[in-house]
Amino acid sequence: MRRLAALLIFAAAPAAAQPSAAPVAAPAGASAPILEAMRRDFPLDHRAIAASFAGKPPEEARRLAYEGIDRFLRGRRDTILAAPGPLLVAIEARQGPMLRALGKQDVRLCASVGDRGFFSREALAGAEPAGLADYGLAMVEAAKAGFRAPPTAPATKEDFEAWLAAVGKVEPAVPVRAMLFDPALRAAASADHLCRGAAAMHEAVAELQPGRRDRIARTVLASVIAASAAP
Repeated sequence: MRRLAALLIFAAAPAAAQPSAAPVAAPAGASAPILEAMRRDFPLDHRAIAASFAGKPPEEARRLAYEGIDRFLRGRRDTILAAPGPLLVAIEARQGPMLRALGKQDVRLCASVGDRGFFSREALAGAEPAGLADYGLAMVEAAKAGFRAPPTAPATKEDFEAWLAAVGKVEPAVPVRAMLFDPALRAAASADHLCRGAAAMHEAVAELQPGRRDRIARTVLASVIAASAAP
């Protein structure tokens, strides 16, 4: 949410092994299918991540896998955001339900992940939400689809206004608009409001008209990718 507030204000694995070597096992959980997709479509990125967790204990391997996936997403940010709009809208549609599920388990974790991202260090504090693997796979697909894509138009002030109105309808009791523009209010907000507000920001994308929906999905997703690297 902090990263998105800034955007709104501005706008309105090792080298190839010898044949006898055993393959590096991926950590269990959601990262395994994501890493497999990266191995197929982005082998050099996968190789670097696999090298980092090779031979490590399970929890450390999970942390290193998350860090690698997060680093991949930030490094491929431009190609992900250049993917066709419907792909990005579909990614946004996954994030709201995952945050809602996290909120039922641990509302403070949901608030933290909503602000920092699903592959952030903060996300390691809890269980992986259902759908995380599919979300990661969709991000890898977008990174692949964004190569050589034509330029995209940025979101307009009118797009933001329509989106904020939709957010207000999804969560009328949470002052999302005010929190985005008032850092003090955002800092004082409850974990429940931060969790629900973050979920609503993703869910509201689907309520917009085509075209506008694509532009806002691209903007919100940009904030998510950048969030884990923010201070």
